Amino acid sequence: MRRFLLVLVFIGFLAVFAGVQTATAAPANPLGLYYDNSFTNIDDYAHPGALLVAGNCNRYDGRFEKAREAGAEVIAYLNIIEVYDHVPCRLNAGFYMGAREHVPLWPYPKYGERINWPRTHLADMRKGSEWSNNVVDYVSGLMREGKVDGVFLDNVGARLWSDLARWNDWPQSERDEWTEGNIDLVRRLDAARREINPKFLLINNNLWDLGHGDKRGFEGEKYVDGVVLEHPELNAYHEKYAGREFASEGHRRVLVIARSPEDAVAWSEVRGVTHVTWQPKYDHPGKPLVPFTKELAWP
Repeated sequence: MRRFLLVLVFIGFLAVFAGVQTATAAPANPLGLYYDNSFTNIDDYAHPGALLVAGNCNRYDGRFEKAREAGAEVIAYLNIIEVYDHVPCRLNAGFYMGAREHVPLWPYPKYGERINWPRTHLADMRKGSEWSNNVVDYVSGLMREGKVDGVFLDNVGARLWSDLARWNDWPQSERDEWTEGNIDLVRRLDAARREINPKFLLINNNLWDLGHGDKRGFEGEKYVDGVVLEHPELNAYHEKYAGREFASEGHRRVLVIARSPEDAVAWSEVRGVTHVTWQPKYDHPGKPLVPFTKELAWP
């Protein structure tokens, strides 16, 4: 009888363990980026589990509101680290302090010299800068407003990657100021959301890994709900990164913008990934590539 009871206990343990494994391996939900005004296929994403990214100029379109009412989450795209040479719309100008010439630029090696992307210039991301203060104030306003569920912080992270940025040519002191400024920014945003709206999502489109064994950048992960992996290779490094813990506040999100539809489906099964899409253009998504699931891919 004792042996029989032990067998039953063991079987029960296996069942619980299998349930936990299933919960942690739940497939990812659909993701859609809407950077134009077409709103093609948006009704297909008006569903619990979906996550939509509003663009620079269309955040307050009523179709996003309807998608939220149906259960989807909507987060606002913000190009934090740089300012456009020509600001695309009035709504975006509000974020850029009323006009692009009002935005303080990165001061090194000469004021306004650094760029990361064509037709933009790097903003002053140093810790406590006027621009950093503006970002915190602006995002805090979105938290209070309650019309979006969070923000997509483009390029915010431990370092820059583009060929135009030429990160590896920067003096170490300059790179340190950049990294520390980005960490301090998300720390302050996290502090604001804890006070104003703890459910507000903070998701950055970049990594917190400085590489070469330098772990200082990982400090930033404590303050965000997750990251966007943009066109990642489906390899051991990125799969492991997708499983990192981040802020652990109960609303963890890891988004993958895949290289192909097949890649998107494959990424949807990777532990830690919560949302996937494939968008050769970021104007609007195609039909959802994966089914909706009530569970997110994290315990």
